[in-house]
Order: sequence, then C-alpha cells, then structure tokens
Amino acid sequence: MSKSDELRKRLEAANRGPLPPQEKPRAPSEEEKLRRLLRKSQQAKRPEPAEEEPAKAQPEPIVFQRDLPRRETPSPAPVAGPHVVLEEAVEGIHAGTPDGSGVFLVERNLIGAEESWQQLCSGLADALAKETSGLRSQLQHIGAPDDLQPEDLVFFDLETTGLTSSPLFLIGAMVWSGQGLVTRQFFARDYSQERAAIELFLELAAGRKLLVSFNGKSFDQPYVRTRAAANTVRCSFNMPHLDLLHVARRLWRHRVPDCKLQTLERCICGRLRHGDIPGHLIPDAYHAYVRTGNAVQMVDVLQHNFLDLVTMADLIVRLPGVEDDECP
Repeated sequence: MSKSDELRKRLEAANRGPLPPQEKPRAPSEEEKLRRLLRKSQQAKRPEPAEEEPAKAQPEPIVFQRDLPRRETPSPAPVAGPHVVLEEAVEGIHAGTPDGSGVFLVERNLIGAEESWQQLCSGLADALAKETSGLRSQLQHIGAPDDLQPEDLVFFDLETTGLTSSPLFLIGAMVWSGQGLVTRQFFARDYSQERAAIELFLELAAGRKLLVSFNGKSFDQPYVRTRAAANTVRCSFNMPHLDLLHVARRLWRHRVPDCKLQTLERCICGRLRHGDIPGHLIPDAYHAYVRTGNAVQMVDVLQHNFLDLVTMADLIVRLPGVEDDECP
C-alpha cells in the first residue's frame, strides 16, 4: 500500500472517530547500541582519501667549475714580422740592482740629436729662468719652489700590462744631465724584472724637486705606488707634481678636439707621429715578447714611450706666459 492510500484511509477514519494510538518506536537494545558505537569508531579511524599533490619540480643539479666542459683556448697569433733580438735592435745596456736582478736600460741624449730637440732643451732652461713664462706661472699654481733648476725636474711615463693589479714593464724617465735632457727607459725583459725597474726609477727620482707627467696624478703615480708595494719596494714621492693633462684642459680645451697627448702633440706642438703603435695594443705586444722573445713590437713601444716624454717637455715650453695675448 502506498503512502497516499494509507494517508487517505487515516483521514477517512479520523472523520469517523479518533485514530488508533500509534505504536511507540522500540528502543534499541544494548547490543545494537554497541554495534552503532563500533561502526562510528571505525569510521573515525578510517583516513580520508588524500588529494593528489602536484609534482614537485626537481632542483637543478649543482655544476662545479671543474665539471664544466673544457673549451680549447685558441693559441695566440704569432708575432708578425721577422724575429728581432732586443739587444741587437735597440742600443742599451744591462742595469743591475743589488739583489742581482736588473733591466735593459735605454739611454738617449737629446743634445747632439735632432736640432729641434736641442732647441727644446734650451727652451726648457729659458722657461724655468724667465719669471713671466707659462711654466713659472703653472709652478706657482701647484706650489713648487721658485728656485727650480732644470736638474730638479724628472719627467716620467709608464707602459703597463693593464690595470694596477697587473705588472708594469717600462718606466720612461727624462732628466737634465750636463747640457740638456736625457731619457732613460727602464725596460723589464720579463715579469720578474718589474721590481728592478721600479727600484732604478725611484733611485733616479730621489732628490728631485718636481715630478712632471701627463695624467700621472690619476694613473702613473698611483700605479708606481701600487706595484712598488706589490714588490715590497719602499716608495715615496715627497715633491710637487705638475700634471700636464690638467694644465692642458685649463688652457687648450677650447682649441683642440680632445686633450689626449697625441692630439696636443699634433695641434699644439705641430708634430705628427708616423707608424706609432696604438696604446691599447701595447699590453698584448709585451706578453707576446715575453712568450716568444721577438722584440719587433718592443722597438715600437720604446719609441712610443720616448716620444711621450719629449712631447711633455715640448708642451712645457709652449705654455702661454703672462706677456702672451693668446695661446701659441
């Protein structure tokens, strides 16, 4: 019998009289209570199905430097040109130091060489003696002594293998000796002679009263100090320093395209170099010389350094003085 039929019959019976009392639901027995408790406890202990976790990305393996594939380093290009022996191509001597080391010393006297260089020597002496000269004006600007003599000056210029943590291999210096200027280039024939080059240069500079350089305050002088410390050589420059780069910027920056030394040499001194080795090629040229012993490029490097020293003296002579209306 469906529920609707049963409901209909009960309604009919209600209309006829009171409904019969319904039977009360039977209370569960103790056994049924225990079974229900047991089912609940089992359901509570049953773990719920875990959700699937996304797959974790595997960490990239650590690769050490020693495990990297080795790349073949290309061999340096051979030095172009014939094999040149330094001592045969350049006139110089071995200059030794007390520790038994030494360098290749190249010395050139400007007196007795080209006529223009002889005039340069006399022009430098005149500039120091004349109170109204441009040189005397610049010396007052840096606080140099008024009684400077040509013998008190030391020009210097470096050739290096890179930044200050790399060795230097050539220190070019120029001093007054006798009747004129003399250049002395201390050349390290290998990396072990760097210390000797520094010692011999500092010995030459000791007792002088004025350093002259081009960009030496920012580069050359700190470089010498750093490399001297690396070679445990005592180094002190207790003298005024005339940096011609700073002077050129004050005097000629509106007249020249830039204030590089060779630009000033061309525009102010009126001299143009031919066959000069570019400065950025010099470090590799020296490494090639040490590796092969071929000095074909070192001849050009020594000439490059020599001309840098001569150009500094030429710029000093051409500094405009108090009586000059305009720069030369």
